[in-house]
Amino acid sequence: MARIAVVGPGSVGVFFAGHLAAAGHDVIACARRPFDRYVIESPQFPLDIEATVVTDPAAITSTVEWVLLSVKAHQTPGAAAWLSRLCGADTKVLVVQNGIEHDLADAYTNGAPTIPTVVYCGAELLEPGHIKHSSAGHLFVPDQPYGDALLELFAESQAEVRPTSAFATEKWRKLSFNVLLNGLTALTGRTLSVVGDPAIRPIAIETVRECWQIARADGADLDPDGAEAIIDRLINSGNDGGTSMLYDTRAGRPTEHDAIHGSALRRAEA
Repeated sequence: MARIAVVGPGSVGVFFAGHLAAAGHDVIACARRPFDRYVIESPQFPLDIEATVVTDPAAITSTVEWVLLSVKAHQTPGAAAWLSRLCGADTKVLVVQNGIEHDLADAYTNGAPTIPTVVYCGAELLEPGHIKHSSAGHLFVPDQPYGDALLELFAESQAEVRPTSAFATEKWRKLSFNVLLNGLTALTGRTLSVVGDPAIRPIAIETVRECWQIARADGADLDPDGAEAIIDRLINSGNDGGTSMLYDTRAGRPTEHDAIHGSALRRAEA
């Protein structure tokens, strides 16, 4: 059993915190608002289990083995008080965020190593501790140096970790979809079916193609000529869900545009 802290138990954080707790780990949810149970409404991975929740960093009296940093990238500085108390010499920090600049979290972890992830978890936060989960529930991580340790950590959990030697490809594949889908849905106020609009489809193809050109220069194995087929596969999937930036825009909250679109632009200019 490992001692794990999840900093930022929102839609994604609740999914991983709940299922790691259900696997027998000692999980602490570090939250702004209190709750007492993890409730996951899901056709695949339903869960209703007691939660251990702390709302004040001052209540943290010892470090943990693992931290899942699942606040949004622009909220990382606000998590500094949590990280300073949770991270010690033996702590490892999984950065469970969108974007590709996961190393920006290094400034807050007391020297504890950070591990980038690519997150696939379709979920919406209904209220503190309670999410509606619609698809996936796994993290891609680099296979070295912590792949085996993470496989052991997640071994009994319905949440999944997938170590890969092709992490650069996976992170850019996900970033390109985030650039496309988060941007289009937030700008139009529409769900994912907007990609199939005849006026939008060509824009979607060119957006992915341009992202993959940057990705190739950054070491990813993605062929820009495959962009059209990927967009048509997305359209034909019939997926009409929302995105985090759509939900944040509707609620008047700050969005992840800099972590998603800004990171792609910065790599293009490098």
